[in-house]
Amino acid sequence: MHAQGPRIVSICASLMLAAACSSSTADPAPASDHAVTIDESQPFPSIMYSDILKSMSDQVFWEKGQLRFFERVRMTFLPDFQDPQHIAPYNKDTGAFLVSQLANKGGEVVSTVYWEARKDSFPYWTASAVNNSDPAPLAEGGYTLTWSIDGAPFWSLPFVVEGAAAASAYDQPNLYLEGPWNDWAYIYVPNGNLSQAPTFNLFIRDRDASPGLWTDLHVTVGVERDGELIGQYNMEPGAATHATIQAKPWWVAQELALRRADGSGFLPASEIVAPGKYEVTVTIDGEEYASYRYTADGAIPFTGRQDRESADPMNYLEGAQDRFYLERR
Repeated sequence: MHAQGPRIVSICASLMLAAACSSSTADPAPASDHAVTIDESQPFPSIMYSDILKSMSDQVFWEKGQLRFFERVRMTFLPDFQDPQHIAPYNKDTGAFLVSQLANKGGEVVSTVYWEARKDSFPYWTASAVNNSDPAPLAEGGYTLTWSIDGAPFWSLPFVVEGAAAASAYDQPNLYLEGPWNDWAYIYVPNGNLSQAPTFNLFIRDRDASPGLWTDLHVTVGVERDGELIGQYNMEPGAATHATIQAKPWWVAQELALRRADGSGFLPASEIVAPGKYEVTVTIDGEEYASYRYTADGAIPFTGRQDRESADPMNYLEGAQDRFYLERR
């Protein structure tokens, strides 16, 4: 299996998503009697980008096309609200409404999911989908997820569902998520502490894999600053063997610890944000799979869609202060 083959590389590029996915919903989002509002003088609410991508991709979607949000998702800066009748201030029964609506390309809302959210350490809230254990399967096409607080939208995520023919008469056809899982990776810096060892994180899948027949892939990561290799994963010079990962036919997040270029120890995060121009290159089974570029000046680079001062809140990539996202070239 080759890393550049069509089964691993998504056919839905970022520039196609705007045309393929709906950008608004036809039906207004439901609102509670509490009428909680988003205070524009406060930091805008958002959703941890890496969390929601992990929560959407699993075996159930691959088999049935059911979008379940199977993991908890961290949200940030939700309006402060208390419900004396429930431990989660945001809830469907007695609290304020935190809702995600899924609209197809034509703008028709095909599902509405309520979330419960509890206040965690500032600025986080921990949220879970509460009425979504057996959702209706999705058809192929473009979709947009939009989250709202008491009817006011605050964040959206476009993506595409793609189908594939069954491998044989004894197999069922499968469905695949396309879009941000292929387009984005991120570097995680524990607690935002530049003396800590960072990890490089990306989503990998192999459409050739199947349950019980996962694909073993040799993945490497090289980090260059101004053309010089300063960090790596799985590229130790002279190593007799290298670690492999098991790829599945749905996107799975891979967390890869970065070491110094010579393999002498873990790379401190200060080395990947020192002033300079960076390129991160990922190979799979010896062939280039993806590359990412960024510029740093000594601090974690929050630029573009990660800059809270200039980004559109609806498209903001929330990484808090301990991760920064890299767009695939």
